Amino acid sequence: MEEIEGTSRQDKAKIYEKRVENIMNASQTHLVVATLLVTVTFAAGFTLPGGFDSDPNSTNKGTAILIRNTAFCAFVVTDAIAFSCSAGTMFIYYFMADTRRSSKDYTEMYPLLWKLYNDAIFLQGMAMFVVVIAFVSGMYATLAHSAALAISVCIIGCTSFLIYFWVYFRGVQNLIRTEQSGET
Repeated sequence: MEEIEGTSRQDKAKIYEKRVENIMNASQTHLVVATLLVTVTFAAGFTLPGGFDSDPNSTNKGTAILIRNTAFCAFVVTDAIAFSCSAGTMFIYYFMADTRRSSKDYTEMYPLLWKLYNDAIFLQGMAMFVVVIAFVSGMYATLAHSAALAISVCIIGCTSFLIYFWVYFRGVQNLIRTEQSGET
C-alpha cells in the first residue's frame, strides 16, 4: 500500500474511506456474477450433458451415460473448478462485508479489503475462464457424433478467450495512458 504523503491524518482517512467504498461498490456487482456462476455450475453438475442411465434393469442406473467420454470428464472437472472458484469468491465477498461492518478505521481496513478484493477477482476470473471450457467440453461431448458441429461449437466458444484478452489489454492500455498523462 502506497503512502499518501503531505496529507493530514483526517485527509488520509477520507481518502481510504473513499477507496473502501469504491471496493465495496464494485464487490456488489462482482458478487452478482459469482452468485450466477455458482447457480449455473451447480445446476450443470446435476443436469449432466447426455443425461443419466434410466434403464430400471441396468446395473448402471442413475450414472452418467457419457462417463467414459473424455470431453465429458473434462466438463465435470471444469464445472467443479468453476463452482469452487465462484463459491470461494462469494465467501470472500461475504468476509469483506463482515470486515467492513466490524471496523470503522478505514486506514487499517483498506489493505485487507484490497488484498481480499484482488483474491476474489483472481478466483472469479478463473471461474469465468474455466466455465467456458466446461461449456465447450460439455457441448463437444454431446455433439461428438457430428464432428463438424462439435468443432464449430468449440471454435465459437473459445472466441470468448479472445474477448477476455482484448478487454484486459484495452484496460491495461488505458491504465498506461492514464499514468503517462499524470491523471489519478
